[in-house]
Amino acid sequence: MKRTTILALLGLALGAQAGRERMDFDLGWKFALGDRAGAEAVGYDDASWRMLNLPHDWSIEGEYDESNPMGDTCGYLPAGIGWYRKTIAVDPAWKGRHVEIAFDGVFMNSTVWANGKKLGDRPYGWISFAYDVSEVIGESDSITFAVRVDNDKQPSARWYTGSGIYAHTWLDVKEKVHVQRDGIFIRTQGDTVEVDTEVVNGCEKMGKMEIRTSIIDPSNTVIANVQAELDVPCGETGVSKQKIALSNPARWSVEHPVLYTAMSEVFINGVLVDCVTTRFGVRDVEWNPKTGLWINGKNVKLQGVCNHQDAGALGAAVPDKILRFRIGQLKAMGCNAIRTAHNPQTPVFYEICDELGMLVMDEIFDGWKRKAFEDYGAHAFDEWWERDVTDWIRRDRNHPSIVIYSVGNETHGDVAPELVAKCHEHDPTRPVTSGHSNSEDMDIVGVNGHSEKMGWFDEIGDRTWIGTENTHTWQVRGFYRTKTWFRDGFPNAKQKPYPCPDLTDEEIFTYDWIIDADRSNRKQIFNSSYDNAMVRLTARQNIEQIRDNPNYAGSFRWTGYDYIGEAGYVHGGWPFKSFMGGAIDMANFEKDLYYLYQSQWTDKPMVHMLPHWTHPSMKQGTLVPVQVYSNCDQVQLFVNGKGLDKQAPGTAWDKMQCQWMVPWQPGELKAVGTKDGKRFEETIRTAGAPAKIALSVDGEPLATQGKDIVQVRVTTQDKDGEFYPYGENRTWFHVVGAGRIKALDNGSPVDVEPHFGTDNRIAFYGLTRAYIESTGEGDVALLASCILGEKKLVYSDRVSIDARLLALRGALPKPKVEIFYTTDQSEPTDQSTPYTGAFKVEPGTTVKALVVLNGQLVQRLEERFAADEGFIWEGGGQPSGTPPGEQAETAAFKGAEVMGNGEYFRGKGFLRFGKDKGAYVEWYQENDGGAGEADLSIRYGGKIKTEKGHLVKVTVNGAVAHEELLLPNTRNPGREWAKITVPIQMGRGANTIRIEPLSGGGLCIDEILVR
Repeated sequence: MKRTTILALLGLALGAQAGRERMDFDLGWKFALGDRAGAEAVGYDDASWRMLNLPHDWSIEGEYDESNPMGDTCGYLPAGIGWYRKTIAVDPAWKGRHVEIAFDGVFMNSTVWANGKKLGDRPYGWISFAYDVSEVIGESDSITFAVRVDNDKQPSARWYTGSGIYAHTWLDVKEKVHVQRDGIFIRTQGDTVEVDTEVVNGCEKMGKMEIRTSIIDPSNTVIANVQAELDVPCGETGVSKQKIALSNPARWSVEHPVLYTAMSEVFINGVLVDCVTTRFGVRDVEWNPKTGLWINGKNVKLQGVCNHQDAGALGAAVPDKILRFRIGQLKAMGCNAIRTAHNPQTPVFYEICDELGMLVMDEIFDGWKRKAFEDYGAHAFDEWWERDVTDWIRRDRNHPSIVIYSVGNETHGDVAPELVAKCHEHDPTRPVTSGHSNSEDMDIVGVNGHSEKMGWFDEIGDRTWIGTENTHTWQVRGFYRTKTWFRDGFPNAKQKPYPCPDLTDEEIFTYDWIIDADRSNRKQIFNSSYDNAMVRLTARQNIEQIRDNPNYAGSFRWTGYDYIGEAGYVHGGWPFKSFMGGAIDMANFEKDLYYLYQSQWTDKPMVHMLPHWTHPSMKQGTLVPVQVYSNCDQVQLFVNGKGLDKQAPGTAWDKMQCQWMVPWQPGELKAVGTKDGKRFEETIRTAGAPAKIALSVDGEPLATQGKDIVQVRVTTQDKDGEFYPYGENRTWFHVVGAGRIKALDNGSPVDVEPHFGTDNRIAFYGLTRAYIESTGEGDVALLASCILGEKKLVYSDRVSIDARLLALRGALPKPKVEIFYTTDQSEPTDQSTPYTGAFKVEPGTTVKALVVLNGQLVQRLEERFAADEGFIWEGGGQPSGTPPGEQAETAAFKGAEVMGNGEYFRGKGFLRFGKDKGAYVEWYQENDGGAGEADLSIRYGGKIKTEKGHLVKVTVNGAVAHEELLLPNTRNPGREWAKITVPIQMGRGANTIRIEPLSGGGLCIDEILVR
């Protein structure tokens, strides 16, 4: 056939006045927080409302607060109800046509009006939807859209959700005869492309209708086309089914994500009335019952991660550019798959995955019934699941990146077969799995934490399966411990963890974020970056198992990135706000674990060394495990220039890292890897006191014009430019030119300062993140300034002040920067001491500084140095091997009061019950293993003189576990404690454990422990 370029073809379409137009509808919305009666009305006065652009998440703009109803589950941020309004003039050309307003994502319980007419409700916060506004357009010269978003009842999920219109919006204008929304379905087999096109006839007088489909290759050349007639009666929808043979097409794969475009045109009597383009990939996907996933005849292991929607300081409204960076960052780690835990992502996510070659397990639901108290499963699943599954599958089914669907996570119910059938109805080409939910009803078995247990491989046999959440390890960037940590202790008969030896007999690191005695909950610890903090197995053991077991199709570690929420179950709650299981932290800074995966999953030669080599509180001569992650053939470590033995990275899990026990002394470590005769090396040196900052951009720079966003990295350094790994000084930011500060972050799980509406942020282990937006045309530069010094003044009493400029767009302005400072609590002026170099301070000193740029005061800085400031050098360490319990005072309760005046209780206090009927205490408990029996230990105190003790009822998920459990009397309630252990049945996933006092008053409950 004759080849035609897509530009020529589109030119014909434009010349024929094809009627489809998609308009970006993100700009110029008005927003108000709180419920507003009558705000759907056209005449409502919204003059005082805030003007903003979408996407938008109002929760992340708020302040963290322990009393916020989101609680530890959703990260202590505000929720509530919000309203959006937007008024536009109606283009006369729209009248008599089909017009829709489309939303890519609104969390949650949205109601939309147009000129006061209610268009509909959508309770699910992670679904795309659209409404027909043709009638309103036809009778109006202007149109006012109003959107009410209700995320008031909390917690509405088990992790941070965001609140608001967090994704893009669109206005779609089409002819009365048009391709149905999400009405194109493309699938490929071999060299054949099948295309189904659904066409709606909105009651136009019909002549001859022709559906023409053209296939366009990556060079924008039409390489094939086909046409067919279609008869669609008035008010109905018809489907054209076409097959197109391609000649030796390029295949879409992880390594080569080649994308084609299908252009679907609708002609009536030879006149083009609609044109839709759909990208797709030509690839053959097979799931083998013995060997897992095959793509284009190649066996592919899923080297995956689970990810939630949020991106730290940006919340759920993640800019497209940052989302692309994060997916690319995972790809560079060696990750080839993402599970959308536990909800669909925004449409742009899948587009980026298609382009970058990232496989997707597309998941729609967390639970099919209540898991969080106020979630979709509790309120809307039964009524809405069929509609939501239909809309989800139809939206996503053309993406070549999606290789499997998932319909639930750690849930169960009779609805499972219907969910699977509904997926197959709308897309019979992809299998369906779940995160350990009704596995017997799934096409492919997906198993969460249960698959980490010793003995699992004997249990599963030779069936293909996916580790849908495997593995669970924790690590805080820049933090190290040599003693192994198991979340639930080791050994543990229920969890069946794999052994992982300690790196040293005694713990050698003592720095920490707080001393042990000041932890309000014993769970409130940082976890080590040595890959030695876990539930059941290390990341290295998981990597080995995936590689060496043919029927193990791959796994999705929990998680790729740290995320806001789930801060209580593992981390003990406030001030912990986030979950620390990622290979990358919330501010997009890579942890050491990132490089472990890179050493095992990529071929580009790399060397990464850990830990850092700055240990001022450590006794010289202490043996430190120095590890190197590398994919080189051989690695040699040099200590102050002296070479140690050469090592080859091994294939066994405990040999993947090269390791040397090196006596600590200040100096230099250099790791040199060799591969194919070439050298690849990394050098780290002992840093002195923090003295300056360095600014750089991660990812793509600002666009040369228009609105854009960029992420700036601030690195704490000593006077010689060496990275200072304990940096925690505050940096102030000032944008010069056409830009503004979008948000600030540092990746810390315990920093609860707001991300928005501020111009300063403390560093976390040496790094700070600033998201800077350009607001229009013109040059943009960033001024960052910092008062630097060791906060406690233990190892250095020197303080430095540094101000740095970074050009973000255009040339760097010619700056004259002057700094003036005081140390006597007075406010600095341009008559104060000019800064010329580092100076000494005494403990208790507050240094204040003034930064003047080209004669204009632009920043006021302040930093206090004292024994009660900053993280600690001594007094940290690792908790004992006994796992901590769940505190009663932080649980949900009724008929009790929190007491803090007893003795030997754990946490902040304990509960003391009165005699009120209906009293209870209730804990939420996550079970990431299999369902089955567990031991419940209750730590209590209580005494009834005329009885043997207190009777309590114990229920799990509403089912009675113990009708009348006797808690024998103790001698001194509130000061002496006893423990009783009884069996209970735990479900998979979310569990609720309730204890109800049945007799007398004065029962004290301190904590429970489930093992």
